[in-house]
Amino acid sequence: MSKRIKKKFIGFYLFALILPLPFPLWVSSVAMGVLFLNSLILVKKKPQYNTLIISFALFFFSDFLSLFFSGRGVFENTIINDVKIACAILPFTFYNSRIKTKELQSQVFVFFVIGVFTYILYACLYYIYFIQIHPRYTVQIDNYLFWAIENRFPGTYHRTYVGVYIVFSSILTNIWLFNAKSNKRILWGLLFVFQMIGIFFLGSKLTMVMFLVLNLILILNNFRFLAIPFITCAIVGFYLIKEWVFTSMKKSIQDRLIFFDESLNLINNHLFFGIGERNITKYMVEINKEMTPLIPHNIFLKETLSNGILGLIFLLFLIGVIIYQALKEKNLILNFFIALIITVSLIEDFIYLQRGLFFFIFFTLLMLNFNNKDKWTNEKTSNMTV
Repeated sequence: MSKRIKKKFIGFYLFALILPLPFPLWVSSVAMGVLFLNSLILVKKKPQYNTLIISFALFFFSDFLSLFFSGRGVFENTIINDVKIACAILPFTFYNSRIKTKELQSQVFVFFVIGVFTYILYACLYYIYFIQIHPRYTVQIDNYLFWAIENRFPGTYHRTYVGVYIVFSSILTNIWLFNAKSNKRILWGLLFVFQMIGIFFLGSKLTMVMFLVLNLILILNNFRFLAIPFITCAIVGFYLIKEWVFTSMKKSIQDRLIFFDESLNLINNHLFFGIGERNITKYMVEINKEMTPLIPHNIFLKETLSNGILGLIFLLFLIGVIIYQALKEKNLILNFFIALIITVSLIEDFIYLQRGLFFFIFFTLLMLNFNNKDKWTNEKTSNMTV
């Protein structure tokens, strides 16, 4: 990895660093604005388009097109989704900017890993502080720790997003560990252990599983003798949080089955144009004898509910383009990234909320838009260097 930080890419570095930090959403919005301006400055004189730009644009305009063809009132549908604006602008500026993957990609990865590390460290230090100012409590590893972090930790956000950031960060660290010189392997190894601790106490249940599966694949491909210690540590981790896992697992599954069932019923009655994004939360479902707004918890259900079959086609087209390009590039990091995004999106509206969409579009474009065969796009991680 080049050690030289270039001023012309400051927006890229800043966004990658800020995204995982426990700041209000407006801070990451400002960082996204800086990123856009940075990439716009680097745009070539003769703009060009590709399939990826078109697919993101269609995804962005799906709300407007659904509103137009359905005849719904303007207050029943999102005309311009402020979060999805990035889908209309960023792919164009990235593709037409004078950027080389070798020059930028690995540096951005480092800034993102630093941001994730800072979040985990901040959470650990806050919990120590919380225990100190609440002397009536003793240090607990299980339910109380999760309650304290989720309800008292300043700046905390949903476990799914924290978990996804940690998983992607650990994949990068894992690869750096395998390709580092012997004197640096201890550093990367300690960082990976720290990330593993973080995923068990900050991530969601699904992201814990993805952490173990994806990293185990890398370990089996490179240092198989580490597989047993890795699995042993995972078992210990799950044992320490078993009470929280089993308590919350039942509720998570039951709630989502109810949401899925209601979403499918609505889709069956509004297949062609959906019900409009703003109307989804007007529908209420009963969970544990309490009425709660409908949340699809699945990007495919969310898009079909919002914009009907047209929106679903646009979403599938976007994902299909990304998967095709990823397989064509043979980029292992990108393949793991896509597997992570799609898996999480099956149980969360991941790419419809700011932290998810910004993460998805930024790293997708960073790894896809350059068509550069470099050290990051080899088939085997053993050939990758940093």
